[in-house]
Amino acid sequence: MRSASLRFIPLVVALLFGASAVQAQVGSTTDIIMGKVLAPDSTPVVGARIEVTSNETGITRRKETNERGEFSILFPDGGGAYRLRASYIGYAPYEVAVQRQADEDRLIVTVRLSRNPQVLQTVTVRGTNDRGAQDRPTAGSVERNLSAAQLDRLPVDKGDLAEVATLVPGVIGTAGTDSTPAAFSIAGQPTNQNQITLDGLSFGSGSVPAEAVRATRVITSTYDVGRGQFTGGQVASTTRGGTNNVQGVVSYALRDPDLEFVDSSSATFGQKYQQNSLNLGAGGPIVRDVAFVFGAVSLSRRTNPLSSLLAADPATLARLGASQDSVGRFLTRLASIGVAPTLPGIPDDRLADQASALVRVDYSLGEAHTLTLRGDWRGQAQDATRISALGVPSTGGNLRTTGGGVMSESAAL
Repeated sequence: MRSASLRFIPLVVALLFGASAVQAQVGSTTDIIMGKVLAPDSTPVVGARIEVTSNETGITRRKETNERGEFSILFPDGGGAYRLRASYIGYAPYEVAVQRQADEDRLIVTVRLSRNPQVLQTVTVRGTNDRGAQDRPTAGSVERNLSAAQLDRLPVDKGDLAEVATLVPGVIGTAGTDSTPAAFSIAGQPTNQNQITLDGLSFGSGSVPAEAVRATRVITSTYDVGRGQFTGGQVASTTRGGTNNVQGVVSYALRDPDLEFVDSSSATFGQKYQQNSLNLGAGGPIVRDVAFVFGAVSLSRRTNPLSSLLAADPATLARLGASQDSVGRFLTRLASIGVAPTLPGIPDDRLADQASALVRVDYSLGEAHTLTLRGDWRGQAQDATRISALGVPSTGGNLRTTGGGVMSESAAL
């Protein structure tokens, strides 16, 4: 029992050091609302109550101004749109909309309180929109932001980060095989020179549950000194967190082979397949305004005909550069030495099952400090794999893979 407990010590140490190590990487979805509260004579108001509510998550954070009338409130994954309310005894309440316009992480607001009760005109704070054009694919763009709402309107799996990357100009996708995942190439670089990050940390797998994706950024330039560890491209994705609103979503997608157009004489070799995908996501508060949880699960099954020499007709063999006579002599030779070209346990179809799950917990440690814990798991099972079009079914086998990880990160003002 003692040796078993000692094995958990490195994991605990890694989680504690991981929280401080990634502190500098948080910021792509973190907003800081800061400013000053002034009286009508421009003197600072000390002790004014500030309430900021995220329009997207419904989370409210509160703070009082200091001796200089200043305040600052941290919002990880706030969504960029807020309602700010300021109140102080003897002054009329003040309310204003705060909106992030570009990539600025600090939203500055100056509040001027009035002694006479009156309805104040809405004030919209806009930052300098120097990088707004990068949200559209234009010549010379070095990165593009893709929100979950945008990806929902496209015929792609937003949880497949390699597939999402191919939506950006200059990115070339490489098709996967029965034993290798799909990848992408940028500027002619090998696919292993790309980097995929999730919530600011390197992510070994290229897929996450679809409903767990909050936003994805594809970077096609390596000249930014704020980034590194890749010479091709980078896919930086962030996950959803729980909010004060209890939420859930279920989606199902079917790829029907009857709707695909391939050569009917050789459908087995035409990449024609059927795929069923089921995605679930749910989240909500553990303690309102303090602790939140969100989880997502994705399940998929893909079935396509098994491509091998036994399924090829003369026209298909001609396209593959093989002769019907040569194939016949090869199969006869196998029989003469006692090697069966196929076995009873080998199916007629190649079956691939994939599953992934992710759970994220966010906890507010104070007015300017938050902690995020995330765990993920993924598994894959493939039958009749590694059978090539110029091989026989008995050369294949089955593949089972599984993996996962844990992450902790903190954000502090």
